[in-house]
Amino acid sequence: MQTSPLKHWALLGYLVLVWGFAFALIAVALDSLHPTFIVWCRLWMGAVVMWGVWRWKGGSWPLGVVWWPRLVLLSVAGNIIPFSLIAWAELSVPSAEVGILMALMPIATLLLAHWLLEHEPLTWLRFCGVLMGFAGVGLLVGEDLFQSGTQGQLPGQLATLLATLSYAFNGVYAKRIPDADPVALSLGTLAVGGLILAIPACLLQSAGAGFAFTAEAVSVLFILGVMGTGLATWAFFVVVSERGPGFLSTINYMIPAVAFLAGTVFLSEPWGWQHLVALLLILVGVWLIQVRNAGADHAQDNPS
Repeated sequence: MQTSPLKHWALLGYLVLVWGFAFALIAVALDSLHPTFIVWCRLWMGAVVMWGVWRWKGGSWPLGVVWWPRLVLLSVAGNIIPFSLIAWAELSVPSAEVGILMALMPIATLLLAHWLLEHEPLTWLRFCGVLMGFAGVGLLVGEDLFQSGTQGQLPGQLATLLATLSYAFNGVYAKRIPDADPVALSLGTLAVGGLILAIPACLLQSAGAGFAFTAEAVSVLFILGVMGTGLATWAFFVVVSERGPGFLSTINYMIPAVAFLAGTVFLSEPWGWQHLVALLLILVGVWLIQVRNAGADHAQDNPS
């Protein structure tokens, strides 16, 4: 079936914007909301959107009882842990820097895939990409290791790096499970995550700022949950199924740049030359680990 390239580029642009701006939006939400409550709202709002997509596509449920442990693991590793770590990290680390550090995720995925999956060798070119990525991270984190005045950011920086590992583990695990309807799989993981976090999120929010939300907080939650989690998940699956992962992989270069611009321009977060150099090093590293699969990805991008 012939599909429109314009539609795919539009969806790709949408993903870059909502996922790139998500870091800045989280920073705004943290002014009045607990990190866990933000994550819970993202999950249940995303689940509601995916439920609508699931119903629109027929509403059949192909996942049996055997899938529930898998859904729990996918939700914990792919949603709860990384979402929570990122939100908690932004309590002390500027959103622009968190966005740069999250660019390490494809490199972390490669390292795990090398050990846990077949046909994912760590070639010399990829190894150079890994070194470039680590050099970029070292440029950001290393400063806080040796300067006592900024050590308050180090836990948040490490939490962000742990989030990339959690995403990486989730990606590798997803490749090892049987194929399933992506809409049902997404709905299941988001709904399970929403159920797991419901009680602790409400208790933590109640013990903190309470539930007297400002219009700004509600608006940010809507964008993060509906647009940045629900609709973005649907757009993600459309692009992957119709164009393949190679086409989608270009967002790995654009999202960190958008996150950096959103934080520095719209939130006036501090930045320096080391942020720009670190961003460049990490993005070059991501390019090096992906360049080997260009031919295969091109074939995936043009299914017939």
